[in-house]
Amino acid sequence: SSGINAEWPLRPGFEEMAVESKVSLALSAVLAITVLAASQLFKVQLAETKSLTIIAGILSSLFFMLTLTAIGNLESVMFGKGYEIQLIPEVAFSLLVALGLAASIHRVSITVCFISSLVILYFMNSISQQKYAIPEAPQTKVEKKKRK
Repeated sequence: SSGINAEWPLRPGFEEMAVESKVSLALSAVLAITVLAASQLFKVQLAETKSLTIIAGILSSLFFMLTLTAIGNLESVMFGKGYEIQLIPEVAFSLLVALGLAASIHRVSITVCFISSLVILYFMNSISQQKYAIPEAPQTKVEKKKRK
C-alpha cells in the first residue's frame, strides 16, 4: 500500500491539520515563551521610540495569538477534538495576559496590542469557520395546498 487515502482530497487545503494538536501545543507554547522573553529582554529598547512601541504592541498581540493557540490545543488534547475555545475564559485570559505584557513595555503598546489582537481574533475565527464549520442544510419551504 502506498499510504495514500483513496478519499483524499475531499476539500483541497482542508483535509488535515498541518500538525497534530500535541505538536502544535508544543510549538505555540515555545514560541509564546520566546516572544515573552524577547519582549522582556528588549523592553527598554522597545520603549525608546514611537515606532518601537508600536512594534511592542504587535509583538504582544503575537503573544496573544500564540497563547490562545496553545490553550486551544491543550484543551483539544485534554478534552477531545470537539472542544471549542470560548470567549470568556480562554480568549479573555489570553488577551489580559497579552495586555499585561504590553503594559510592561509602554502605555501605547497596550492600545496597539488590543486593536491588533482583535484583528487577529477576527481572522482566527474566520479561518476556523472555513475549516471546521458544519454547513447548514438548506431549508425547504413547505407550501400548503389550498382546497377549492
